Amino acid sequence: MYQGYLDAHDSLVAGTMPSEIAELAEFSARMDEATVFYVQALDLELRGRAAIERFMVESRQTAGLREVPERVLEHGNLVVSFNRGTITGAEGEASFPVVAVFQFDGPRISGCWGFAG
Repeated sequence: MYQGYLDAHDSLVAGTMPSEIAELAEFSARMDEATVFYVQALDLELRGRAAIERFMVESRQTAGLREVPERVLEHGNLVVSFNRGTITGAEGEASFPVVAVFQFDGPRISGCWGFAG
């Protein structure tokens, strides 16, 4: 499911919301208004599916962000994805490690933390 999110990069850049992309509809449906997404590198806290989806699109449109998973682990109600992030801008590309942690409450994503270094 998370791989589908990463593979949908071009659709997100085009402005398509995750819930409207077939590969992401299930991922998006697991979020609701109580889901919280913490982006530590930006000191940002997003609440609710709509805010999280907007961020997923805007971060790709404005920063040219692309992520590629290197390893995904599951432990209890947590899924941890170790990714390689790349931002493309006028001055070239910058690559950095990203860790995304998803917390599940049954099938629902209750929290997500993003760390970039």
